[in-house]
Parts: sequence; structure tokens; C-alpha cells
Amino acid sequence: MLSHDYSYSDILQNSLKVTWNERQVLEGRDFDYSKRFLPNRLTGVDGIRCLNEGEKLKLNQIMGNAYCHIFAYVEEYIIPQALEAAQRDIYGDETRLRALLRFAEDESKHQELFRRSTALFAKGFGIQPGLIPAREEVAKVVLSKSRLCSYLLTSMIEWFTQTHYVEHVRDKSELDPLFRDLVRHHWMDEAQHAKIDSLLIDEIVRDIPEADREAAVDELLELGGAVDGLLSQQADLDLESLERRVVAAQKKARGQDKEAKAQLQVMEPALEALRQGKPARSLAVSADERPLFRSLQLITAKQQRHGLFSFLPALCQPRMLANPVEVLPQRLS
Repeated sequence: MLSHDYSYSDILQNSLKVTWNERQVLEGRDFDYSKRFLPNRLTGVDGIRCLNEGEKLKLNQIMGNAYCHIFAYVEEYIIPQALEAAQRDIYGDETRLRALLRFAEDESKHQELFRRSTALFAKGFGIQPGLIPAREEVAKVVLSKSRLCSYLLTSMIEWFTQTHYVEHVRDKSELDPLFRDLVRHHWMDEAQHAKIDSLLIDEIVRDIPEADREAAVDELLELGGAVDGLLSQQADLDLESLERRVVAAQKKARGQDKEAKAQLQVMEPALEALRQGKPARSLAVSADERPLFRSLQLITAKQQRHGLFSFLPALCQPRMLANPVEVLPQRLS
């Protein structure tokens, strides 16, 4: 059994205290495009030497927008998961039923919040950034795993949500106010959801043998590999885009196009680096080639993994599990 002092009654009361809706967060507001959305500790954009400050700002904002999309993306499966757990108490424990129904309702609210925020960003930013598709298919894959595996994944997501806000966003007044509010309101709900996950995991492990628990952990590691594969899609998009541009430049260069020849001197080494799985920013670029290199607009999954998604090792830190109240909203303690 897990060691905790959570109860569905307390979780439900805390959830009612922090009730909010997406209209309250977004109505009449817009992002401040002169400010970063996320701290450099999560994005790592300051380490990209080939970008100037304005370009780093734009990349930070693009990554912040993707951050919101990724939450909506990975949480797609949580709504049916919570409803499935609630069905057990349709005519039973009414407090448990209500807490789980609020859990599902909150996740639906988060979906709408992040859909609206990414649409608002696309309108104000001026372009439609590329976002990973097919979240419904991914949700089906997660739900095809054991119940213990899917709840362990949910718990991990909801604990690092709290860590991100408390440690990286809450006290960062230099970040965009609206983005900070998006993360704050998401965190307020997830503080309760993480407790529910612990209760549900406890219920599951009571009734299954050790072998099934071990199998669930293996499934979780398998899902981790799948998530890594999703993040690699951005690198594949870079590669495909660059390959098309190289072919076009080669044709022009054969016609003695000087600009195309200059482009090839930058694109061909970058293409080779991407084929080897290296980040494009690892290339040595001369001062004369730097403007041309920046025009390629290469953002690889290596950058995302080492920056935005560098939280993964922190999920294994004992303090996260031993003292969860440290990352809960102070108003609820």
C-alpha cells in the first residue's frame, strides 16, 4: 500500500475552493509578445548561439505555446480514465463519485483552456506553429495498457506540473502574465488530481499480484519511449524540410545560382548532422554564414529534450513523493 493521508472528502472540498473556468482566465486578455513565456531553465534557448535576442524570444514563445499544446495532448486519455473509475460508485460512495466526476470535468476544462490559448497565440503571433497531431490515437494507446500503468503515467504528469509552476514560474514576474496564469490555474487543479491518482493507484495495487505491478512498470517505461518518439517528430520535420530545400538549392546551383551555392554550403552540413541525430545548433558556423543558418529555422528534438523536457529525471527524486504537500497551493494547506 502507498503511504498517504489523502481522502476523497478533503480532495473534493479543496477542489471546490479553487473552482475556476477558462473564460475567467482568458476573456479580454492577450499575450505580451515582448516577454518570454517560460524561463530559460525549461527552454534552453539562451544556449543557442546562432540566434540573436529577438529570435530567442520568439523561439521561447513558440516553445511555450507547444508546452500548452502538449498538456492538452497528453491529457486526452485522462477524461475516459477518470470516468471509468467513477463508474464503480454510481450507486456507491457518492463522495468518491463526485470527486472523480470533478476530476474528469477539470481535465475537459484544461483541454478547452489550452485549445483557446493556442488559438489566441496563433492569432497574435502571426503564424500557425507546427504542433504534434493525432492525440486521440495516442490516448487509445495509453488506455490499452494496464490501469496501473496509465495511472502511474497520469500521476507523473500531474506531479511535474506542480514542480514546473512552483519552482520555475510562480515567482518569475518577468514572464508573460497570461502564460503564468495559464500554468497557475492548471496547477491549482492538478494539485488535487495528483492526490486522487495516489488513492486510485493504492486501490489498484491492493488487488493485484507483484508480477502485475512489475508488468505495469515495464509498460510505463515502454510508454516513455513512445513519448520520446513523439518528440522526435519535430526533428523528422526539420530533416524532411531541409532535404526538400537542399534538392531545390542543388538544382539552382547547377544553373550557377550564387545564392543557391551559398545556401548549400550551410544546408548540406546541417542535413548530415540531422541524419546523424545531432542538433543543428552543434554545427560550427562562421559569422558570414550565420544569417543564412538562422534562416533555416531549425529546431530539433534534441533542443526540446535537453530543455523543455529536462524535468524527467526529477520525477524520480524521493522528495517529490515523500513530501507532496510542499508543492500544493498554500491556500489549501
